[in-house]
Amino acid sequence: MKVALVISSLSTGGAERVLSLLANHWAARGEDVSLITIDSGASDCYPVDARVRRLALGLRADSHGIVAAVGNNWRRIKALRSVLNATGARIVLSFGEFTNIQVLCATRFMGLRCVVSERTDPSRHQVGAIWRLLRRLTYRMADALVVQTDALLPWARAVAGKKRARVIPNPVRDMRHVISTPPAERSAMVVAAGRLVPAKGFDVLLKAFAAIAPELSNWKLVILGEGPERLHLTDLARDLGILDRVTLAGWVTEPGETLTRASIFVLPSRYEGFPNALVEAMACALPVVATACTGPAAIISDGVDGLLVSIDSAPELTAALLHLMTDPTARERLGRNAAAVSIRYRLESIIEHWDRVLLACAPAAASLRPKAASPQ
Repeated sequence: MKVALVISSLSTGGAERVLSLLANHWAARGEDVSLITIDSGASDCYPVDARVRRLALGLRADSHGIVAAVGNNWRRIKALRSVLNATGARIVLSFGEFTNIQVLCATRFMGLRCVVSERTDPSRHQVGAIWRLLRRLTYRMADALVVQTDALLPWARAVAGKKRARVIPNPVRDMRHVISTPPAERSAMVVAAGRLVPAKGFDVLLKAFAAIAPELSNWKLVILGEGPERLHLTDLARDLGILDRVTLAGWVTEPGETLTRASIFVLPSRYEGFPNALVEAMACALPVVATACTGPAAIISDGVDGLLVSIDSAPELTAALLHLMTDPTARERLGRNAAAVSIRYRLESIIEHWDRVLLACAPAAASLRPKAASPQ
């Protein structure tokens, strides 16, 4: 079966990691897979199997003003239509709201089946009035709209129709190759990960850690990720008097190497889709603290395999972190239970969900019926 996967870029991010995992798995299984990005290949951060046809349009650019925006998006739609036609794809899978709209416009009247997927919480993520209208107008042209948690199903049904809405969580990578440090020997380190943007709530995390720092002077905080908030977060850490205890480590190729040395993982996000960083930390048997926004609330059973706190509540986050930092027994228990996500969200199981969705949209695609995957 010829499948085309489309995303804005393969730069840092959870959606990019998931799409590359899907592409590599399907290609290893023998499917004809094309992976298309709006951006150039220069921004790629995730490896793509040599059997995947990698196509980069190089058309990602900022639009200054409505005229430039219309022109840029028209060029992307034309280029997508041309490249999708050249791949001979029978079905298209697109990730991300802006790319989804462009793909649905590009494939109009081409006879292609289209599956689109939102990769965050669309009820919280602001895209602007024009894009919100375009999403309403185009999503009903999709054969299926995939969201990541049951909590987002009402939104998906309202936008695309009840029959088109589907739920598929993210897979968790096999983290056994990086788990080398026994929990009892991990360092006094709290780690967080994500793009340095306001939605990730790292400002709240810094305030919570600052409240604990004087009492627990041996603990440090490491934040993995890059983004436009770096300078603001650095200034905030300085103002809070914890700059010497906080490391903004930037983007790393393998976050598992840091996770396996840490004692606690924290996700202070204001909203999420289905956070890869959280499930990878849990797969590393780390005790986790997360805000009770859509994604984490679907993953964590509070008090069983992690702790949930209110969004934007530095005092609650402080209390949860302090509890784990001072109670190694609680850390060991939550971490042990957290590791079960490796079974719940194993890649092969999630692939089967995607297979069923694509097969339902293109029932003649016999080759997409689940098979034994080739060794990775």
